[in-house]
Amino acid sequence: MPDGTAPADFLASLRARAEAVAEACTRCGACFEACPMPDPAGLAAEDPSAVTGGIVDLITGGPGTAAARRWTDVCNGSGRCIPACPEGINPRFMVQLARGFARRLDGEDKARRAARDGYTAMARAARVLSRLQLPPAEAARLTRTRPDPARTTPPEVVFYTGCNVAKTPHIALLATEILDAIGVDYAVAGGTGNCCGVQQHRAGDFAAQGRMAFSAIDNLASHGAATVLSWCPSCQIQFGENTLPSWAAIHGGMPFEMAPVLPFLAARADRLRPLMRHPVRRRVAIHERPALPEVMAAVRTLLGLVPGLEVVEVPVPRIGVMAIHVVGLPEHKRALLEQEFREAKARGADTLATVFHACHREVCHLGDASFAVLNFLELVGEAMGIRHEDLYRRMRLMQDVDAIIADTAPMAAAHGLDLDTVREVLLQELGR
Repeated sequence: MPDGTAPADFLASLRARAEAVAEACTRCGACFEACPMPDPAGLAAEDPSAVTGGIVDLITGGPGTAAARRWTDVCNGSGRCIPACPEGINPRFMVQLARGFARRLDGEDKARRAARDGYTAMARAARVLSRLQLPPAEAARLTRTRPDPARTTPPEVVFYTGCNVAKTPHIALLATEILDAIGVDYAVAGGTGNCCGVQQHRAGDFAAQGRMAFSAIDNLASHGAATVLSWCPSCQIQFGENTLPSWAAIHGGMPFEMAPVLPFLAARADRLRPLMRHPVRRRVAIHERPALPEVMAAVRTLLGLVPGLEVVEVPVPRIGVMAIHVVGLPEHKRALLEQEFREAKARGADTLATVFHACHREVCHLGDASFAVLNFLELVGEAMGIRHEDLYRRMRLMQDVDAIIADTAPMAAAHGLDLDTVREVLLQELGR
């Protein structure tokens, strides 16, 4: 496979794709009207056509408009805009690309610093938090960069964990054990050495995004599998919508198919159903996100296999790829979460089931004796007799950095972690 690509090639491909979008876009504003964010962001009175025109101006090298730039700032990737577009454009790609170009207008050096600082903080936290919870061999397996040299044949699929699920490793471990249970031949790849480049894309440092994402694509392709199954929805969007199309344009074809892992599991319900031997008597509300509808459908299919479990419908607004993407409007985000908890309890739910890791980190410690917060794979695992303790929740509930350091000292020592760095990461994480 090719060894990455020149940054100029990647930026040129983005510009070419932006020109094609601009040519196809009629500035009708249907994407803006479908978006859940204009009202809470104070943009409801703006003319949809004018805002969309400002977005097109940004992706073609112009300054855009204040309203367009505001829209890019609050876009959290919900994807409501995609089916709304009469021209078949992907407005999520358009608006998020416009965000990067808007931030480049403030200076490319500033964009590079923001991307570097964001990536460095994320990577350090992922490495430290995973190592406080996993022994070295397990940590290495979930964050493997290149193929296992002991493997002599390509796997059926590659399970790509991404970077941040390592902060809540019990989720990734449950996923791998479910794959094991249904007999899938897979290799694991992930960690910061295989980052999708989301920090760089958001900041507008497209050169660094190209280097990072294309290196990860080469690493994933080196396993020799035709399919890469993603855990992280952000990674799925970054590769599927933002990077792989450029890779294909430059190199003349796709290196593999990338698809979310949960629909892959749901499609194998016939293998999973006989393994669900243990009733899980819970009334469960799902902490849903709208960005990848096929993933939410798969979650419902998988929970539907669990004997004794009842899904409770909670009609609250759904926004974002994950909780971490809902930025710039903290009061709106908090109000939606409070509404979800209130409505779930009012409808008789005793459990809130998170789906993605970033959402789980934000709410896992908010449960109590009468209302649990679990990742939905914990429920699937319970029905199958598979269990991995949520050590991240354990740390969050301690709410005491010194107590956490004492509790995780054996793991920190096994990995040779610097305790000052551990303290800094924990203070940053607990202070969110």
